[in-house]
Amino acid sequence: MKKYKVGIIGYGGFGKFLHHWWSKIDNVEVTAVADHGTHIQDAKKLERYSNWEDLIEDSEIDIVSIVTPPGLHAEMACAAMKAGKHVLLEKPIAITEEQARQILEVQKETGRVITVDHMIRYNPIIQAIKELSNKGVFGKIRHAVVNNYAQDEALPPEHWFWNKEVSGGIMVEHGVHFFDIINALGGQKRKKVCGVWHDRNEQQRDRVSALVQYDEGLTASYYHAFSGPGFFEQTTIQLAYDLARIEIEGWMPMKGKIKILGNADTRMLLKNIPGWAETHFEKFGEMSDESRPEGWGSVTDGEEKKQGIFAGGIHYETDQMLSGTFEIQQTKGEVYGNCVQLILSDMIRKIENKNHTLTITIEDAFEALKTALLASS
Repeated sequence: MKKYKVGIIGYGGFGKFLHHWWSKIDNVEVTAVADHGTHIQDAKKLERYSNWEDLIEDSEIDIVSIVTPPGLHAEMACAAMKAGKHVLLEKPIAITEEQARQILEVQKETGRVITVDHMIRYNPIIQAIKELSNKGVFGKIRHAVVNNYAQDEALPPEHWFWNKEVSGGIMVEHGVHFFDIINALGGQKRKKVCGVWHDRNEQQRDRVSALVQYDEGLTASYYHAFSGPGFFEQTTIQLAYDLARIEIEGWMPMKGKIKILGNADTRMLLKNIPGWAETHFEKFGEMSDESRPEGWGSVTDGEEKKQGIFAGGIHYETDQMLSGTFEIQQTKGEVYGNCVQLILSDMIRKIENKNHTLTITIEDAFEALKTALLASS
């Protein structure tokens, strides 16, 4: 078994986190880091470079992980691929469409494998819901709402996060994660994007919102605020399907709840969601339709009601309502660590088998960026 040697450009908190979790993979060895600051002093027993250009010329390295502010991604990724390295690029892919297209062009020229660290796609809750969604268990998706309330105590005004020329702004630096997740769950193409925002001052755009219309009827809203105390940090993703209402908690999804109309098959399939626990079950004959007040009459007044339900003009074979909760029985750090392990392992599979399809392709990352840019202009 080949052991892949990895070099990390950028050895701050996240670079160290990647090193910690990748060192647990049998066929991976982190051998070098590059950082122009004091972080590099923590890289014990590794080859240390003060210039990233020297790291990508290291003949021992197979894969370069780029963990730098987004404005540097395109230059570093293209140079690494031209130096013969495969690249795992931190999100976002870039901060402009021109930079992203340059990355795609160099990838085609060199044939190197490159992916972007949209690691939430590898989260087991997201994977389970995506699989059930693709099978039609929830019916057609109609609406998604993403609300992200983040702290700004660790982001002083001089932090690069606030500099749009370096980070791309909140939608680009952070929002791309969630544009990508809704793209994955909905399977629809972006049609129209509207964005609004609030500027705390000339440098700090701290609250942003977007409304996105997709080509098969999905409408999604996204709100991101970096303007509160850490005590109030919260991320929720709400999904409205014809047959289900789902709420997922955590920017790294950890738990949530579902209310769903289904049948016996549905009840079995829900067990595929991590930590699924059914909390309520009713047959249709035991239920009342509370959408109409007493004395209103029924939809099929004077007629025998057909089996199942109609929603959005579609007939679904359902005869029961279920409610339940789900939760991953690990720490957030463990789930996060497993996700970054999976993305690197997925990349290695692609290196070894060109026919393998990555869970997150460079085209997927580019699509999330384009939505973020439209929402920011």
